[in-house]
Amino acid sequence: MIAGIDIGGTKTQIIAELNGNTVGEAVVKTAEWRGRIDHDADVRTLVSLLIATAGMTPATIVVGAHGCDSDEDRLALQARLSSHLRGTVLVLNDSELLLPAAGKVSGISVISGTGSIAVSRDALRGMIASGGWGWYLGDEGSASGLVREAARTVRFALDQGEALDPLGRNLLEALAVPSPIELGRALGAIGSAAGIGRFAPLVFDAAEMGSRLAQKVIGDAGKSLAVLTEQLVRRGAPRGDVVTGGGVIARQPRLLAAFQSALADRLPDLTLTLLHGHPIMGAIVLARKLRVGDLPETLPLPHIDGTLKSPGDWRVA
Repeated sequence: MIAGIDIGGTKTQIIAELNGNTVGEAVVKTAEWRGRIDHDADVRTLVSLLIATAGMTPATIVVGAHGCDSDEDRLALQARLSSHLRGTVLVLNDSELLLPAAGKVSGISVISGTGSIAVSRDALRGMIASGGWGWYLGDEGSASGLVREAARTVRFALDQGEALDPLGRNLLEALAVPSPIELGRALGAIGSAAGIGRFAPLVFDAAEMGSRLAQKVIGDAGKSLAVLTEQLVRRGAPRGDVVTGGGVIARQPRLLAAFQSALADRLPDLTLTLLHGHPIMGAIVLARKLRVGDLPETLPLPHIDGTLKSPGDWRVA
């Protein structure tokens, strides 16, 4: 049996597969098991969820984990999981599931969901990432980033003496505040990417209503995603395929078009693909490969039976 786990910022999805057939599937809120205080307790809960979903312990597990934005982070989670699970365990950043889910072997993955991040691998299998700094400092082009930048753009327009437009009115109504002066306080009181990001649709609604400010926010978000991609190319990411996905960009054609346009301007030799399926299928694709000892050369090494294996090990050749 194999299993794939996609740990997102908002939800966690688990699929167990036996002989090519799905035998178990579950979706839970990530906050229900991941407290980020006691990491060992979090892992024990996740393992329990996995076994309850699969009905047994899978022999091969691939995990894509939001928040594992460096090889140190993902290896720490991989080691904790492998201490509870026999067999093969591979942990990646959740965005790295996009490429195999789209049928690509290598390239750059760009997530635009609750948060945003671009991730790739260098020639030595090392993770290189750009973005992923959280809604307070970054996450441009994500749900939370769009709402934050919408509020900043409305504030700037008002300081310029402009009247409140549909974007500003949408924000005031959604946040239930009487004055633009209260926008910062209202967002700060929510205080989480998931909470702030749920208001992202109002930015696109305002754009459809003709808001020049909303259209600028979306255009700038697309440029920000292109910048994340360009930064990885400069740091050694392979040129060629870029796969994007996530709850925002998959549902908002305006953002996808803005990203496509900005990427064509900056890196015309790259090919952008929107993932139409579920990212967790990338974990399943990789688990199938690992099950037969086929590990793509671009990916890091898994733990097997609790031990991190070396490139010479025949089981990961």
